[in-house]
Amino acid sequence: MKITSTVMPNKSFEIFKNNNKCTIIFYTNITSDTIIDGITGKSITSYNYEKYELEMNYKQTLSAQIETNYSKWLQKAKNTEKDTEAQKVRNYRDNLLNACDIKHCNPEKWTAMSDNEKLAWGTYKQALRDISMQDGFPYAVNWPILPADTKGKLSDALTKQNKLQSDVNDMDLGVGLNTELINNRLSALESKIGG
Repeated sequence: MKITSTVMPNKSFEIFKNNNKCTIIFYTNITSDTIIDGITGKSITSYNYEKYELEMNYKQTLSAQIETNYSKWLQKAKNTEKDTEAQKVRNYRDNLLNACDIKHCNPEKWTAMSDNEKLAWGTYKQALRDISMQDGFPYAVNWPILPADTKGKLSDALTKQNKLQSDVNDMDLGVGLNTELINNRLSALESKIGG
C-alpha cells in the first residue's frame, strides 16, 4: 500500500509481537518531497513509501531470518497483500453478479428480454467474470457499465448507472476494507439502481 507521511520509516522492517503471533511491517521505495503545510503555510518534508504487512507465528530468530533474505520476505508480504486485495475485488464482483441474476436476469425477466437485451446483459456479466484478467487487477479495476433497464427511460437508467459507477469508484478498496462493508454498500447501491 502506498503511504504519504511526515514521518520517515527509520527501518526497512519492524516486527510487532502479539503473544505467539506477530505482524511484520516492511517499508520500501522511500522518497521525500517538500510540500506546503495547509495549516501553517510552511514548507515541510513528506515521505512517500510502500508499506506491506505480513502476519505469522512469532519466533526468536525471525528478525535474523528476514535480514538474511530480505527480498524474499518482502516479496512474500507483497504477494499476501495482492492476494488479499484480489479477494476483496472478487467478493465485490460476485455480489454484483448475484444481484444481477436476482434482479435483472432471473428466468422471468430473461424470457421477456429481446435478443439485444440478452446480449447486453450477457456481455456485462462476462466482463464482470473477466475482471481478474485486467492489467491493473486488483489495484486498478475498470468496472463494466450496467446495461440500461428496459422498464425505465434510457436516460434514467444511464443516470443511475453513472451514479453507481461514481459510487463504486469512490469506494476505498484498500487494505482494511471488509466484506461486510462491501455488502452494505452494494445493498445501498442496488437499491438506488432499482429505485
